[in-house]
Order: sequence, then C-alpha cells, then structure tokens
Amino acid sequence: MRFKNSLTIKFMIGIAIITIVLMTVNLLWNIRQYNFQAESEMKEKAEVIAQQLIATRSFIALKQDLINANYDGGYEFKHLNPAAVGKGIGEIFNGYSGYKFKQTRPIVRDPYNAPDNFEREAMKQLAADKNLKELWGYDEIDGNRVFRYLVPLYYDESCLSCHGKPVGLNDISGYAKEGFSSGEFAGSISVVFPMARFEAAQRTNISSQVIFILFMVFVSIGLTYLMMEHIIIMPIRELTGKVAELGRGNLAAQLTEIQTYDEMRSLAEEFNTMASKLNELYNGLEEKVTERTALLSDANQRLLEQGSKLQAMNAKLTETDRLKSEFLAVMSHELRTPLTAIIAFAEILLAEGETLSSLQQEYLQDIFESGHQLLSQINDILNMSKIEAGLAKINCNQIDIKEVLNHLMHSISPLVSKNRLTFIVDISADIPHIIADREKVIHIFRNLISNAIKFTSNGGKITISAALMNDQDKVPEVVVKIQDTGIGINQEDQKYIFDKFRQVDSAEAREYPGSGLGLALARNLVEMHGGRIWVESEVGRGSTFTFVLPVIAKGC
Repeated sequence: MRFKNSLTIKFMIGIAIITIVLMTVNLLWNIRQYNFQAESEMKEKAEVIAQQLIATRSFIALKQDLINANYDGGYEFKHLNPAAVGKGIGEIFNGYSGYKFKQTRPIVRDPYNAPDNFEREAMKQLAADKNLKELWGYDEIDGNRVFRYLVPLYYDESCLSCHGKPVGLNDISGYAKEGFSSGEFAGSISVVFPMARFEAAQRTNISSQVIFILFMVFVSIGLTYLMMEHIIIMPIRELTGKVAELGRGNLAAQLTEIQTYDEMRSLAEEFNTMASKLNELYNGLEEKVTERTALLSDANQRLLEQGSKLQAMNAKLTETDRLKSEFLAVMSHELRTPLTAIIAFAEILLAEGETLSSLQQEYLQDIFESGHQLLSQINDILNMSKIEAGLAKINCNQIDIKEVLNHLMHSISPLVSKNRLTFIVDISADIPHIIADREKVIHIFRNLISNAIKFTSNGGKITISAALMNDQDKVPEVVVKIQDTGIGINQEDQKYIFDKFRQVDSAEAREYPGSGLGLALARNLVEMHGGRIWVESEVGRGSTFTFVLPVIAKGC
C-alpha cells in the first residue's frame, strides 16, 4: 500500500509515461519522414532510369537508317530497333542491379514484355488521361514488397514505320503493323524496385529508436528518483515526523535538519512558526478555557431565567387569548338577542308602512339595514371565535349550489336594486349536489357577495359563475368565481387581504365600513371543507375572488 501511495513512485511513473509518449510520437514522426524520403528517392531513381531508357529508345529510333545500312550503302535490318535494344538493356541492367525495368503495352509482340495486373491497371489510367506524366505505388511480387513506377509512351513519326498503317502489312522485323497514328498511347516504361533493403534499414532504425527510448525512460526514472528523494521526499519525511510529534503533544517540535534552500525551506520555516504559535496559545489555553466556562455558565443561567419568563408570558398570553375569545363569544351572544328584537320590530313596523310617513319609513329602513349589517358582523365575530377555539364543526348535508344562490338572492336583492347593480349568475348544468355544511357554505357566499356589493359603485356589475372541475387523479371539485367591477386591490395589499381585522389600507377603502373579518372568515370556512381560495385583482378594474370546494367536503 505504501508503495502504491509513494510520491516518488507516482512521479517516476508519470515521467516514464511522458517520456514514452514523447519518444513514441518522435519515433512515429521519424518513420513517417523516413518512408516519405525513401519513396521520394526511389521515385527519383526510377524516373532517371525511365528517362534514360526513353532517351536510348529515341536515339535508336532516329539512327535506324544508319544502323541498318550495310557496307555497300544498301539496307540490311540488324534487329536493333528500339524495342529490341530496350529489352537487351533491361536484361543486362536487371542482372546486376537487382532492379527491373521493361517496356510494355496493352498488346505486345514479345511475351517478355507482357504486362502484369499492376501494369495493366496503371496503363488504363495513363491511356485515359494524357495529363498523367507518371504513376507509382506499392505491390507484392513472389511474397516480396516492391515499389512500382510507370511513365507513358506515345507513338511519334519514327514509330509509324513499324506500328503505323496500313494495318496487317508486315514491318521490317516481320510483325504485322497495328495501324496506330502519331500521338496515340504506345505503352509505358515499367520500373520495379525491391524494398527488402529499405525495410531492413527501417527495422534497424526502429530498433535503435526503441533502444534509445528505453534508455531514456530508465535514465529519467533514475534521475527522478534521486531528485525526488533528495529534494522532496526526505524533507517531507522529516516534516511528517515533526507533525506527528506535534500531534502527540510535543509543541516544542522544530525542523532544524532540512538542508534545502527552495520552497521546502520556506515550508519548514512556516512550520516552525506555526509550532511556536501553537505552543504560545496552548500555554494560555487553560486560563482562557476557565474564563470562557464561567462566561458560558453565566449566559446559560440567564438563558434559563429568560426561558422561565418566556414560559410564564406564553401562559399568560394563552390565557388572555382564551379570555378574549370567551368574551367575544359571550358579548356576541348577548348582543344578538336585543339586536334580533330590534330587527324584528323594524320589520313589523315596515310591514305596517301604510300608517307611517315616508320619512318614518326611511328611518325604519335604515334601522333595519344597519341592524342586519351589525348582526352580520356579530355573527362573523362569533364564528371566528368558535373556529379559533376549535369548536366549529362541519354538519354534512347534501347541498344544491343553485338553491343556495337563489336563497341568497332573496336577501341581497334590495341592496342590488338600491345600488343599481347588474347581477349575473352563470351556474354550469353539470354541477352535482355537494356534501358540505349548508350554513357555512351560505356564509361563504354571503361574505364574498357582500364584499363585492360594498366595493362596487352604482351601475357596476357582479358576476357569479360555478363550474365542475373533474380531474381523474383527484376528487371532483366545484370552482366558484365572484367577479366585480369595483375599485380593485393593488398587488401589495393582496398578500394580507384574507387576514382578520385587516382591510385594504387606501383612501378609497376607508370610505367603506366593515370589521375586516368577512374575507378571513370565508377563507377559514373554505379551508375547513378542504378547499382553497384566492383573489385576482387590478386597481380600477375590479376583483375576482375564486374558491374551490370538493364535491365531498373533508370530514364528510
């Protein structure tokens, strides 16, 4: 394990890998350059040989009359035409050089000059494109790799006496003429270089390079080991030992034997400084711990005292809240009795309105409406107290939303008519009866509709719509929207519009009376049924209060 985690070994492996990679890249580059240079040299040699043979053929062709003249000035064919001379030179050259060259064409007179597959394919390309001045490549002959080089030959006037027209007439050498014209493709000079010597030299070069790489790797590893041990590992070992002493409690440990003058010397000096400071801190630590312990003890005692005071204050606040709720419930109950009597007497007197003057009827109507408004606020206070005290319960009944709205329309129609409001009710036909607390649902509608009437000016419009929302993954829900064209609510006030005893804090809103419990109570009643409520509003354009009730209320 120590061997695997040794810093020296990691550096040695890293240096070895870097050296091998760099030397391998260099070797591959040298091989590529060597191959390119060797190919260039072989191509250049083959080009020289081919051009020399072409020059020899041209010279022989031009000197045919002189070559074939006999001693008395007559003509005697000596069998030294270009083809014969090229073949003879090739046989001699091939015999001592190891290279091979010949003149070949697609259809030959002498089988010796017959093309092989490589030459046949190359001549097809040369014949098809006169811009090609040469072709070369690599091939394998009898299991040995060779370099092939071909240059094209074209018929000229000196060639037509043997290869021209008329077709079929025997030329001076006894072969039938082929009928070629000047400029036509006549074949090629093919040169073959064996690559055995090149490959042997390449193998020797690669072996030398590999040996050099291995030598460089071992030298690099050795030098890395020596440098790491002397410059890094030995100082680190001493530093590790001193740190261990420091950990065992010997705060007087100091590094004094490091002989380097580089970053390790700076590290040793910083370590000595740190050890000295730790020793100084430790000497005064017990006194500071005692002092801090006393301070913590005092702070803890104060926290305990403050905790006791907070518990007492919390108990007092709880009792105060209970007394407040009880007082509100009692007072609300005590106020409802005389207020109900006042409303009843006012309603009776209004019913006998024939004996009253118009001014008396107006006063009675104000008493009747104000009494109802006060009774509604008292009911809100009483209901909120019950909810906060945990006394409110849901009485589950089957409720028809349409019937609830018809019931409310009877009681609010005088206010709607008085304010000349347009009142629209749009109830979807597919809404089923819901299971909920009838009185609490009526209270929700009454509070939200009353709020809409209160904040909508004369001639405005209030729209109530209800629809069924049926999600396969949830219990079906009824979505109710109460939309008005009133003063609206700004974005900041919408955050606390459902808080109790809170009203929109604006000059317009303060013109409208109210306890600030209507919307808070509506939210509590909706949430008791397992629903939710929210508002969307824009100042000057009205508000839309939306609440959602499950078809079967929570707890039913």
